[in-house]
Amino acid sequence: MDDIWQAPIGKTLDVPVSAALPPIPLPVGCHVEQLIWHGDPIGGSPSAQVVTRDGDAATVRIALGERIIADLKVRRGPARVPRPHALLRADVRAGAACTKLFPVTAAVTTDHVPDTEPVLSTPALIAFMEDTAADVLRPLLGPATGSLGTWIGVRHTGPAHVGQDLTVTAVLAEVRGRRYLFDVRATVDDRPAGDGQVAQTLISLEP
Repeated sequence: MDDIWQAPIGKTLDVPVSAALPPIPLPVGCHVEQLIWHGDPIGGSPSAQVVTRDGDAATVRIALGERIIADLKVRRGPARVPRPHALLRADVRAGAACTKLFPVTAAVTTDHVPDTEPVLSTPALIAFMEDTAADVLRPLLGPATGSLGTWIGVRHTGPAHVGQDLTVTAVLAEVRGRRYLFDVRATVDDRPAGDGQVAQTLISLEP
């Protein structure tokens, strides 16, 4: 079996890939630091390859042909013990969630495609997802503290029309210092409209 620390970058690894977590066997003394799913479930015969390696960290990409399924960041050493950040009044752990309903109005739709009905724009979808994720943290923010969206990895998979309501759910997936990573999902009438991940980072508002 190939060693992710020795295999050439871009080489297909001789390791079994599964739908379990983690999707590949980990080397001894390592842990998963981050797992980013790109929306497609594992099926068929996916492969794995190292796409980056920097010191004690390596990113392994899971793919099915040309379609990327997930990126797995592996790090040597024990996993960090989660601790509440000093900028929060209370601890928040993976699994904390928020669901919000957003009406689709003309102000958040596209208007640049001629002879087509306006639909919810992708920037608006991302803004709704970031706002929902931020709402998980807002009740816990300490004095002179805020949060900013600092990373997005989102797919826009279905239309939403004026007059419909978009339901957005954000679930906290990972805490790393000031950075909080959320799995996000949007639906319209129980039909998928978008999914992915967004990150919020705590900031101090003190001068």
